[in-house]
Amino acid sequence: MIRSFAALERQRLARCRLLAKLRYRRLPRSGGWGYCSTQFGTEPTSLALLALYSSPTSSTVTRDELEPLLACQRPTGLWPAVGDGAAGVSFWASAIAVNTLMTLGAAPETFAASLDGLVQSRPLEASWLVRLKFRISDRQVRFDPTKYGWAWVPETVSWVVPTSMALIALGRARRQGLIRGSELEKRMRFGTEMLLDRACPGGGWNAGNAVVYGVPLRPHIDATAIALAALRFHHQLPIVRNSLTWMLNRIDCPSAYSLAWVILAAAAYKDVRSDVPPALDLARDRLAALVDDARAIQDTSTIALAALALGPESANNPFEIKE
Repeated sequence: MIRSFAALERQRLARCRLLAKLRYRRLPRSGGWGYCSTQFGTEPTSLALLALYSSPTSSTVTRDELEPLLACQRPTGLWPAVGDGAAGVSFWASAIAVNTLMTLGAAPETFAASLDGLVQSRPLEASWLVRLKFRISDRQVRFDPTKYGWAWVPETVSWVVPTSMALIALGRARRQGLIRGSELEKRMRFGTEMLLDRACPGGGWNAGNAVVYGVPLRPHIDATAIALAALRFHHQLPIVRNSLTWMLNRIDCPSAYSLAWVILAAAAYKDVRSDVPPALDLARDRLAALVDDARAIQDTSTIALAALALGPESANNPFEIKE
């Protein structure tokens, strides 16, 4: 009990320092956040808002607090990765932004077009000509091009991370009754099948493909965690179970960014696997040690993710979709 209290206190103090760092790093002109500079970034702004306002003890987020994020939204409803007027849209940035707005209770009309934009987006594999190319001439990678998800940016192929975040955002919207229909179901089914098809042979996910030139690629911890968060409803599948086991065996990783994603993803599985809660305790202890000096962390997204991962158990997990 003494050790548990001491560990919880270390985590609480570490989180307080991280949140203070986030408030300090808020950009004075835009009101949002950048990665490591004064350039507005959709991802760091979204994650910072979640970290500051997702806790049960935080105040309710206001329209003014969300305005920096909404101000960078394109007329299509999608977002660029950075707040540059010339920057094109990013499906990763768009998915994480709309998931943030839903989590924080923004008015549905502020992101209705965003949800539609995610549903209607198609990567290159959706083209029959590109699918034919992957089947006949470009066979250095092993995946089924008929199973596609979301690209990082338009006119490119699917990748694991943006596909996972799009599934999380659309899953939350469906759960809240904000979007429905056969096109949504079809798009989410394709995205889920794409993730399952791209899993590494022993479990886990690389950034995009599992095998290239006949060589199995090694999983990435952050990509695996985000994919597992998206596949929570499929926890009974062997590839998901194997991937969760692989991830839980990586909690000694030296990256605060990756470890924070591990905690946020694994927390969604704590009720279906008995080995998850003790692994979460160890992971939170390690993360608190990794971020002991918040001043040493330069990346705003890492600061925000770590603050979310070290939040109280009663906090709303913005990357978990309830059954």
